[in-house]
Amino acid sequence: MSEEKTIVATDLEDFDEVDVIEVLVSEGEAVEVNQSIVTLESDKAMMEFPASSAGTVKSISVNVGDKIKQGDPLLVLSIDTEIVDSDEQKENTATKEHPEISKDEVEKKQIKEAAKERPRNKSNIEPDRAYASPSVRKYANELGVNLESVHGTAEQGRISKHDVQSHIKGHLSSGQNNRHTINKMTLPDFSEFGEVETHKLNKLKQVSAEHLWNSWNVAPHVTQFDEADITDLEKARKQLKGSVEEQGAKLTLLPFIMKALIKCLQEYPDFNSSINEDGTALIRKKYFHLGIAVDTPRGLVVPNIRDVDQKKIPALARELMEMSDRARNNKITPKEMQGGCMTITSLGGIGGQHFTPIINHPEVAILGVSRTQTKLVKEDGDIVEKLMLPLSLSYDHRAIDGVAAVKFITSIKNKLADAWSLII
Repeated sequence: MSEEKTIVATDLEDFDEVDVIEVLVSEGEAVEVNQSIVTLESDKAMMEFPASSAGTVKSISVNVGDKIKQGDPLLVLSIDTEIVDSDEQKENTATKEHPEISKDEVEKKQIKEAAKERPRNKSNIEPDRAYASPSVRKYANELGVNLESVHGTAEQGRISKHDVQSHIKGHLSSGQNNRHTINKMTLPDFSEFGEVETHKLNKLKQVSAEHLWNSWNVAPHVTQFDEADITDLEKARKQLKGSVEEQGAKLTLLPFIMKALIKCLQEYPDFNSSINEDGTALIRKKYFHLGIAVDTPRGLVVPNIRDVDQKKIPALARELMEMSDRARNNKITPKEMQGGCMTITSLGGIGGQHFTPIINHPEVAILGVSRTQTKLVKEDGDIVEKLMLPLSLSYDHRAIDGVAAVKFITSIKNKLADAWSLII
């Protein structure tokens, strides 16, 4: 004989709502008393909610991303009545030993004690700790993985089991058996030389540092420098500027650079690829998504503009403006920062001539753009003024050789010089 029991959310510590960030069981799975069934998170803490009874999961009432409150159903269990009778006998014994405690209070106390046994990740209070649920922490600990070295891809940078697995695969494929030593260098006590103060890196900058370190060490970088004549392109931009602004967008050079870059990726498919995990093949992509590095108050983020090959200059200008605004207001989702083919990072609004951008691995190339400069150049025997755009192309030498890189950056130059071909 069996009966159904609905497990509801209890003991939420007076929070109006909490987020469901993980569902730890599936339909048809057998669960035990106090086994974690979901991971919940408030603005202050994270906890795994345990089952108050043993049974088989018949249905699940919540999904990742749902917000729940006290008393909301989590799942329905099919329970063997013989087991229930046995549990009730134990509870009655406990009640007899403590007659002032009701059956409901005993159950609530059991749940509360089980939850207390699981450490909470107070990521908003202790930013130096990796952002992961207790079950992921246990999983990583069993495998000997330091979570501070893992890049989280779930919402708000949370680390999932898949992230831990990907981290291990990355180290195995790159021949790295130990965590990088960027933070393990022996440093002097700087306070011996004068006054100092320490400023903690926020979580975004810590994750970015880890990703950049891995990219630099996995991919052998080479950077090719050049300059593009954009004199005619700037004239075309000024002609189109008014009509694009009427549509509510600002027209910069970036949409033109994006269109030129996509045409080059179509001509040179090795640049639109990633190296497979064992380094034996290139995975060529048939889609064209470009990552755009955006400077925000929290640090640098790289969301992707998708299907650039299918969009015209005005549409790209609008999407760039909207995406940049959302990035600066912390509204970019983790999914929007995945799936890029190549990245553009621009220092044009700041200054400088050339720099060495780090590849956004697993991409195989990145294009750096610096500030335009007016230069005197010789053309058809005459000295004329030209508006020149400095370009810095970093590439993964495992996938791309020097000849291909020179051809690629030369193709970008030629396409930027032919402005109207980018507008059509």
